[in-house]
Amino acid sequence: MSNPQATGKLIGVIVLIVFGLIFLSIFAPFTTIPSGHVGVATLFGKVDEQEMTEGFHLINPLKKVYKVDCRNQEETFNDLGVPSQDQLSTEVDITVKWRVNPEYAAEAFKETGDADKLKQTHLIPKVRSLTREAGKSVVRAEDFYQNEVQSSMQKQIQEGLQELAAKGILVDDVLMRRVDLPRTIVEGVHEKKRQEQKAEQQKAEFERFKTEQQQKIAQAEAEREASEQQALQRQLLADAKAYEIVAEAKARAEAIRIEGEALRESPDLIKLRAVEKWSGTVPRVTLGEQMIPLINLSEEVKGE
Repeated sequence: MSNPQATGKLIGVIVLIVFGLIFLSIFAPFTTIPSGHVGVATLFGKVDEQEMTEGFHLINPLKKVYKVDCRNQEETFNDLGVPSQDQLSTEVDITVKWRVNPEYAAEAFKETGDADKLKQTHLIPKVRSLTREAGKSVVRAEDFYQNEVQSSMQKQIQEGLQELAAKGILVDDVLMRRVDLPRTIVEGVHEKKRQEQKAEQQKAEFERFKTEQQQKIAQAEAEREASEQQALQRQLLADAKAYEIVAEAKARAEAIRIEGEALRESPDLIKLRAVEKWSGTVPRVTLGEQMIPLINLSEEVKGE
């Protein structure tokens, strides 16, 4: 049979252990700050000015420690309406890369709260305000498509967000993700693009026609030059032939002249030419039944 006194002592020890664990869980004299966080301790609502760095810390059990996330974060703002100078509203998506300043976490927690409170209270309203303000410098809604305009807006928003450093928020980058122009502008842009494409097609067609005409002109010019060359060759041949005829005629005339002078100077040469042309047949005439030759043989005999 068990000893009632021993059993009572055991139960008392167990109760003490349980109450001790409960006390330690509520009033733990230590805490651990995870990586990428800082600890902010409060005692009866008063915030300690010194942040607690990563690692293990012994603390006053009566203090409460808040672990503030100081890692890099991204916040995307969808469908932000941005009016331009032409009174049209364009929707844009913007992503902001930000983080809590670990060196200012205690002051920021004291004034505003943890990272989520900082985002809701300072970051979101500031981004919306700066985005609308940046849109005022854009003349036309379709200008939002230009890279220069987007880069300028991103820079302007990021510079404006640097003011949040005093609230414990550090902004590293601002990115414009999407631009959704008003429907009327989109239709106009598409129509303009169609007209530009049509103009390019017409320009290409004109260049093709121009090239064809130039080829035809070049071909006609080549044919004309070939015809002129052929005509020139024919003219040269004709001139050579004419020259040949003239030269031959002149030579014949000169020969005739020389022969005429020789004939005038030598009568016997005339007789020689006559003999050379005589065929040997003596012309005859018929007187009655006799044929009498028509040649003066006496002259020939005398000549001998």
